[in-house]
Amino acid sequence: MTGTLSTTWWTDLAAELNRNEQFAGAAKRLEARFEFDYEDGIATLDVRNGSVVEVTAGPHLRGADIVLRAPRAEWKRIAAGESDFMKATTPGLGELTVAGDAVLAMRNIRAVALLLKAMAVVGREAPAKPAPSPDPVSSGRETVGHYITVNGIRTYYEEAGEGPVIVCFHAACQDTLMYRYVLDGLSDQYRVIALDAPGHVKTDMPKGGPFRSLTSHAEFNESFMEALGLVRPALIGCSMAGNLVLELAARRPEAYSAVISSEGADYTPTMSDFLLEMLLTDGQAIVETFCESLTGARTPEDRAREAIWQIRRNVPEVMAGDLIGYAGFDQRKEVGKIKAPVLLLRGDADWLVHQEQVEATQSRIPGSKIAVLEGTGHYPMIENPYEFNEAVRSFLHQNGYR
Repeated sequence: MTGTLSTTWWTDLAAELNRNEQFAGAAKRLEARFEFDYEDGIATLDVRNGSVVEVTAGPHLRGADIVLRAPRAEWKRIAAGESDFMKATTPGLGELTVAGDAVLAMRNIRAVALLLKAMAVVGREAPAKPAPSPDPVSSGRETVGHYITVNGIRTYYEEAGEGPVIVCFHAACQDTLMYRYVLDGLSDQYRVIALDAPGHVKTDMPKGGPFRSLTSHAEFNESFMEALGLVRPALIGCSMAGNLVLELAARRPEAYSAVISSEGADYTPTMSDFLLEMLLTDGQAIVETFCESLTGARTPEDRAREAIWQIRRNVPEVMAGDLIGYAGFDQRKEVGKIKAPVLLLRGDADWLVHQEQVEATQSRIPGSKIAVLEGTGHYPMIENPYEFNEAVRSFLHQNGYR
């Protein structure tokens, strides 16, 4: 293996990219010189229409279109497969900055992400994949769709099963479909309900446009549960809604029997203003790249593809509204009011909501518990539905909700 970031290593990276069909497709119409600044050296790759046509040790005489700058240690993490473009550019989690034509980089985010992903392949054998997570188990109960008007908004929701109620709130950029395996798997014992948030897929857009705060979602969801006449349901939320269910439980401490915050935390300032702006023009490509980066190694290929397909179903302005709300979420002073049993459930491959962040949230919620799903990422109810459902079921049983 050549030394990481040596002249030969950059040449080997170019050869790897020129064998990579995914990169060729993503960079098919891209013409750009990429300058890699690694603290004590510079290399430049000239990409033309899907291929690397030139490797330069040092700056190119004609300059660079896109400059990727990070300390050598960050590049080594990327080359070791411990980070990637999305993680390395997330505030507070990485040290990679994009300069030059940053808009060009974001408009070609798929190609840029694949370029950095290829760094982890140079001179290495692909690591063996662990055994995939188990297939979901169906209750055999029918899932039925309904519409109801809530606060003047025609709202779509699905339900399956009978018994104690579980209400499921989806992640940013997603919809009811995210909970298809939860509806199908937990409806043997529970009445499981999932809804499309305002502006998402089958629910109408609010008159003022997409919600841009989780408090707006919380107010709407309180009205939704009241409209259905639900009394002390259990709540499940993921990511944006993993945060949301914590806010709901803090707003009405006596209103819920249990709370499962999946990939949630009480403070998530992890989206840059630039990325939020670029979502309006390139939302699908950005969230697809995020989703791929956040998927765990045990996730079977079909469910990994499903997660990407699902997250691309919303329109860019809704994506931006969701993630503005997520980035502005801070309930650190409020979550101590929660009285319902709380489970903070995460996949260990989720770098966006990392273990220390979840532990900090736990420290502010008396009696809350943490559960971790191995080899699972940011979308556990899609990636690893059987173990997710069993973790939820076990927690509800432990707290007498059955």
